[in-house]
Parts: sequence; C-alpha cells; structure tokens
Amino acid sequence: MRKIEFAELGGGPVVDGNGVRITGRCYKGPVRVGDFFTEARGGGGKFDVALKVSAVVYHGEFFNEMVKGQSAEIVLTGNGFERVTAGVRLRGLMP
Repeated sequence: MRKIEFAELGGGPVVDGNGVRITGRCYKGPVRVGDFFTEARGGGGKFDVALKVSAVVYHGEFFNEMVKGQSAEIVLTGNGFERVTAGVRLRGLMP
C-alpha cells in the first residue's frame, strides 16, 4: 500500500465549477493523477472525503505525478471539496 499526503501551503484553495485547485507540498507519495484522498484534516477537525487528483501542475506544465518534497498545484474533484481550506492536510492510501 502507498500512503499519500499533501498539505496546502499557498494562500488558500480556489474553487471552480468542477472542483478545487490548491498549491502545496507532497509529504508522502508519490501523488499521482487518479489517486484519491480520503481524509482531510484542518478547519478544526478530521473529515472523510473522496477527492480524486485530476491534475498536477508545476510551473504551468502538467505532470502525471509529484514526488515527496515537491511543491506544486493539484486539481481535485469529487466529494468533500468544501473541506479543502487553507492549511488543510489531505491523506489517502493507494493499493
């Protein structure tokens, strides 16, 4: 099993019609396009979410993954994106 973890570090999320874009750092990974975050910690609690990584953007270029220690923007879609707030830490467990 592969643990994934990403923390928002860049001034807050931007919500659009289909999901949310956040800038931050990969703390456990790699985090790949298609991965799911299932837990959001922040805003005073721990919440269950089902957020799919639909894009990884680094300096305006799209990539399939980001590695531990790398900072980039990710685009998330799915259930629970309202729990993605400034300083949120997202976690998941991939097969």
